[in-house]
Amino acid sequence: MLSFATEVPVPIEIASVDFFAAVKKWLLGSRYTNFNAKSLAGLGIGEAWDAVEETESIESICESTADSESAAVIYRKSDADFEWITTIVLALLPSTAWVSIRIECDPLHPRAKVPVAKKPVLLRVLLEELGCGVDGEFKVADTPVVFTSSEIDLAASCVRGETYSYMPIIYVSAPFHGPYLVDPNALAALLTGMAHVVVEPNRDFSLGLMALTQRKNVYGGTIALYWPEGGGKRSFFASGAVSAGSIEQLIFDELRLSLINRRPMVRCTLAAIKELKSRRLINCLKDEGSKETQNYVDLYEDELRSKDAGLQAAESEIIRLKAEVRRYAMQDRGGDGITLDTGGECDLYEGEILDSIMEALESGIGRVTPDGRRQHILQALVSANVIGAERVRNREKIKTLLRGYQSMDARTKRDLEQIGFSISEDGKHCKLVYQNDSRYTFILPKSGSDYRGGLNAAGDICRLLF
Repeated sequence: MLSFATEVPVPIEIASVDFFAAVKKWLLGSRYTNFNAKSLAGLGIGEAWDAVEETESIESICESTADSESAAVIYRKSDADFEWITTIVLALLPSTAWVSIRIECDPLHPRAKVPVAKKPVLLRVLLEELGCGVDGEFKVADTPVVFTSSEIDLAASCVRGETYSYMPIIYVSAPFHGPYLVDPNALAALLTGMAHVVVEPNRDFSLGLMALTQRKNVYGGTIALYWPEGGGKRSFFASGAVSAGSIEQLIFDELRLSLINRRPMVRCTLAAIKELKSRRLINCLKDEGSKETQNYVDLYEDELRSKDAGLQAAESEIIRLKAEVRRYAMQDRGGDGITLDTGGECDLYEGEILDSIMEALESGIGRVTPDGRRQHILQALVSANVIGAERVRNREKIKTLLRGYQSMDARTKRDLEQIGFSISEDGKHCKLVYQNDSRYTFILPKSGSDYRGGLNAAGDICRLLF
């Protein structure tokens, strides 16, 4: 069972000797291995090498062509419950270098419970020893890319899948107010070698991005996993039972599952190296004029096995893509679908415009001809589109905050800002502006003398906004 997989670019200046040294450092730094410096001395020497130590085994393979170099290490370890197989492949080409890691955990008996998959230490060691390479527009790093105002076109390319990167992109949008949904630095450190983490600087940037992407970007603090070449997205946001504290783990789990189901780079597979080796040996036999039929048969069978492994990987990718298509088809429940031009308006919180339309349609059901076509259409639309709870939650929060309002204390100000208000306290009154839209400006006294003043203000705000 594959539990972790990733491909990550490394600097093109490295050689296979650096790769084997990094793998050796990882193994010798582990407290779970019986291998030592002496037993690993031959790792990477010659075309093939292997060693066994109690319940562990390791082998290395090297293969070169006129313009490429490939190397692999296969490490196996067994315990009472599982066999762990770690396959690390290096592919060096004239203009690019990539390392692939694939970790399998195979239960040895039905009662064995597969442990929760984590990011392997191996990935960190490889990047520390080999360095981080460039993938499309981004260099692999353990820190996020924070866009500047001049990089809005690059952000649009991320949303449209046009960055020419291979690794996916985690896009952290700017919140309406307050901190980001997750700590971008912690998220980037967690996902190093798995995805690029990019961050919006502010809400103005997000609003400008909407115009460039036909509103396909996430916003208001929502985080998205974007796949290159327009491979779709998966959004993450805090609502209902999903708390902000669990978002980071949700992103890691989704990304890990997506990567293990993704077809690996062909050149970064063990099958590709074995195919190169078989092809080289076949050509050597031809050049030598060998007529030993069995040698040819054996080598062709090796090559076929390598090709079969590649086909199996392709089949797995097809299955994954079919599942993705089904998921998107289910999301498009309307069949033909309906596209509305929002006329320059955008959501001021998640799902606001759709909720407003659905409430208007619901209220209009009783004002059209009973049992007429229009009523049937309205009833179908309202039944198929659930109105979100954000509007109701905001309404109740406002009423709770302003009930018995006496002054703009620190707690009240903080809670209003979390809902989306910016507050200025110049002069004798407090000015509240919702989502920095001056059309929705409200005035509150700095100190309230009328106990009903807060409720009246809450009523005005809720009528206009929620």
